[in-house]
Amino acid sequence: MTKREAAQPIGVDATGYKVLTRAVLELLESFPGLGDNEIRFEELGAKSGIAFSADAGALVMSERRSITDHVVQTCQYPFFVVYRTSSSREYQKLYVQDFMDTLGKWLCKEPAEINGEPIRLYNYPKLAEGRRITRITRSNSYGLTPTEDGVQDWLMPVVVEYTNEFDMW
Repeated sequence: MTKREAAQPIGVDATGYKVLTRAVLELLESFPGLGDNEIRFEELGAKSGIAFSADAGALVMSERRSITDHVVQTCQYPFFVVYRTSSSREYQKLYVQDFMDTLGKWLCKEPAEINGEPIRLYNYPKLAEGRRITRITRSNSYGLTPTEDGVQDWLMPVVVEYTNEFDMW
């Protein structure tokens, strides 16, 4: 078995999708660098806005079941943060890139700065129904090709890793 085969999901955590979507929205909305902006779930304005969109739902990556039917699942909730802007100016693109990088650092509990002030996320939100966030990782953000009228989306892939623990009986 290759590493790629080992990384394939073995199922979905349908209830976890709802739990994680709400928790991620609350977490993103608590980002100290948001200012007057608002992050919405899968909703962007025609020319501007910030949103997040679930990539593949909540996925079960592995599962252990004891002889007493106690189940521990390792799960992932991949999503994208999307920042839409209609400016073609370089400074605006650099601003968006910096915003996304700072947001990504903060989500991953890395030290970051906003206007020279240090910020850091110390605790992930508590989840309902036996779930617990163990780690958040992200990739670098990147801009998609602008439309003819100059609207450009910037994407940052993020993965929430969490455990789901429950008893079958």
